[in-house]
Amino acid sequence: MSAVIAKGRILPTWLAAVQHLEDHRRRDQNVLLEITNPTTLSVGDRAAIAVVDEMLRRHCDLSVQTVAGTIFPYRLYLKVGAEELPSRFLAIMARAQESGTWGTYAMRLMQRPGKKSGTFINPLQLVIAKLRKAAGSGTGYQSNYELGVHAPSDLVDDSAFGEVPLYCPTRDGRMVSNYPCLSHLTFKLVGKRTLNLTAIYRSHYYLQRALGNLIGLSHLMQFVAKEAGVQVGQLTCISTDAHLDYSESWGGVTSGRAALARVIQASKLDTEVALGQTPAQSSEACIAT
Repeated sequence: MSAVIAKGRILPTWLAAVQHLEDHRRRDQNVLLEITNPTTLSVGDRAAIAVVDEMLRRHCDLSVQTVAGTIFPYRLYLKVGAEELPSRFLAIMARAQESGTWGTYAMRLMQRPGKKSGTFINPLQLVIAKLRKAAGSGTGYQSNYELGVHAPSDLVDDSAFGEVPLYCPTRDGRMVSNYPCLSHLTFKLVGKRTLNLTAIYRSHYYLQRALGNLIGLSHLMQFVAKEAGVQVGQLTCISTDAHLDYSESWGGVTSGRAALARVIQASKLDTEVALGQTPAQSSEACIAT
């Protein structure tokens, strides 16, 4: 079956999806999340994320921020700016990427093979350029800004309207596992002023990945919106196969449910601050520290 879960912020939406999966034997298809204000967190949200971090570090050697960074390196962007970001990030990943792995979504968003052998393009920059033009003096097409499944050669042709592939047929086509779960990103420009984003996942682990994924998608939205000169709108995430992965990611059902109860308790504060701010940047956040 399918479910539509609509909330204001990321954390309450994720929690509602987790509860939905709990109520449906811990797995469901086509779980659709609609987040109307994806760029803010409450103090309680931050406290809840800290509990999730604790579980991920203990059982998966991960953190929410690590997962978010696979989609977009937001902290590096804030440090070096948009112009230097691709070269700095790709240089870091050239040293850090483990041999035999496919890398991260952010790598695929920033560098793909061009039409000519040995050349490369930055698909994300192409999408931003199209959005900036449409939001300014160009035609404000609403549905022409995709990051999805077209061939890399399509990206240098205006007829592709901003396709950025995440799935690579030559690399991923014969793999039955351990290839990208994020299948497609589609940006929508509404009224030449607001940027919406829809992300489609072929498979989605809600305890190990989904919360970090949503934060990473929010960071990506903020980057694209700022560089295109528009404002952030709604984030939609479609999990075509959603898993509540207690055993795989949080040490089992008993341990996972106990941790989830702590997440819910921590989330009950409701003061909102901008997503990406540190407590020192917000007096509201400092209240809870």
